[in-house]
Amino acid sequence: MLTFFISVSLLSSWVDKIDRHYNGAKEGVRIEDIEVGRMLPAELNEIVAELAVRCQKLPVEPTLDKDSGAIIDGQKGIIVDIDQTVANALSAAPDSTIKLVLHPLMPRYSKESLEQVRYCIGTYKTGFSGSSARLRNIQTACYSVNHTIVWPGQEFSFNAGTGPRTAERGYLPAPIIMGGQFEMGDGGGVCQASSTLYNAARQARLRIIERHGHSKPVRYVPAGRDAAVSFGDQDLRFANPRAGPIIIKMWVARGTVCAEIWGGEN
Repeated sequence: MLTFFISVSLLSSWVDKIDRHYNGAKEGVRIEDIEVGRMLPAELNEIVAELAVRCQKLPVEPTLDKDSGAIIDGQKGIIVDIDQTVANALSAAPDSTIKLVLHPLMPRYSKESLEQVRYCIGTYKTGFSGSSARLRNIQTACYSVNHTIVWPGQEFSFNAGTGPRTAERGYLPAPIIMGGQFEMGDGGGVCQASSTLYNAARQARLRIIERHGHSKPVRYVPAGRDAAVSFGDQDLRFANPRAGPIIIKMWVARGTVCAEIWGGEN
């Protein structure tokens, strides 16, 4: 009787070859420019997932031109259908090249939804006084949040909209209230912009999430109607509870700080 001794490694190699022959991609198959012949489904899935990371992109929602307020249409994104791409690779003929299966990802909101924003639902104005540096800071803050879209259910953050009050962003030293006293600080005056916007948001019946009062009364709004902000600490935040988007408009003109909230029909 003859006895055959087959090593475990050799047996494993045979099993692997049989598995790849019957269950893997055929010889010479490529996905885009990558050779995947005889690869098994799990290996193909890993390859396609890596390719997907390179080419997938998220959709971009419509926006507004910062200066003119003109609507800039959104852009669709792309998602790779990994399962279908792998299936196509497994069924492809030898020496063939297949492409990634791509599907469009549409923006959640359309340009038309912004075209319906035609009504001023909240407005507030405050009188300006102070130095040219304080005026510059208010103008810079207003410009930063002007023509900001807040989509339904989305939260607006004044600090996120204006960013740190630094010289690089155009802010200058001006009086600020600290511990009930006036002292010089970068971005002094910005709280008048946030307070003006806060009162417009109140009138528009938006959902106020965060608002802080100053440690000393201010002259530009009635008591209890101010909104102190300090980047990284105190913020003004509110959410849009309406069915459609709202648009924030802010500017400074003729010694007046102006804030408006625009929306669609109630």
